[in-house]
Amino acid sequence: MSDLPPTATATLKSVALKSGATVCGIADAAAFDSYAPEKHRPGDLLPGARSVVVVGGAQPREGDWAATSPWVLQTMGTTERIQGVGRRLAQYIEHEFGYYALYVPPGTASGDTPFLSLMLAAQLAGLGSRSLAGPVLHREHGFMYWSAVITTAPFDADRVETEPACPAPPCREMWEREGTTPCLKICPGSDGGCLSGKLENGRAVRTFYDAARCNTRVHTHWVGGFQKVLEETLNEPDRDKRKMLLYGDFFTRSLWAITYSSTNVAQCFECMRVCPAAHGLKEMR
Repeated sequence: MSDLPPTATATLKSVALKSGATVCGIADAAAFDSYAPEKHRPGDLLPGARSVVVVGGAQPREGDWAATSPWVLQTMGTTERIQGVGRRLAQYIEHEFGYYALYVPPGTASGDTPFLSLMLAAQLAGLGSRSLAGPVLHREHGFMYWSAVITTAPFDADRVETEPACPAPPCREMWEREGTTPCLKICPGSDGGCLSGKLENGRAVRTFYDAARCNTRVHTHWVGGFQKVLEETLNEPDRDKRKMLLYGDFFTRSLWAITYSSTNVAQCFECMRVCPAAHGLKEMR
């Protein structure tokens, strides 16, 4: 039995949208057991977990995609804004409903594996589906950043989408004409890129994503880049070259990214930039 008021789920979603989320969905915590590995399920992080509240938003704006400066483009990420919404909801659940609520931080316990897959959470909360390029796309808003809250509160779970948002109609039309899609064409795995795939009857039936290769491009000015330049600097015997490495643009931007500006993490948005499902649904002037 639940002592939540009948309007609890609707109230929570309303608070999420007023707090800055574009969308909000709820997944059954038990649904993760069939997909997520052990130690990365809601109940592993919060004993007694019953629901996972997922919010999406802070997606790049049309002006971001139209910007001509690569330095502007590399800093257009706004992921920390939706993280703030997640923290706000965790506090609201505990204060208003009296159930434990754990905001899922964006970091990792070790390696590249997140505490909880936010993409899986978004799918199970009925907010979108995986794309050929990898990220989960929302049918109306396309590419978004995600945040999640695990809670012992038994909120009403949303249904998982049965029709994928990807491939979008323009992508299916392009496949019929050219045998490719915008994202597969901009970053082809067969030519040094990260993506490959195939459509049949308007659906993606075979996909490939080179995560390791993509990581070296997306996270250029991040921890890995910092470590690489630091090692090169320590091994450089020439004093002037060491100074050039430490005070150069690349190392400076890497320090900026990891110590101050979380919006400077990702530098490659090419697959999302050309995705019809991610943007371009409204004519801009």
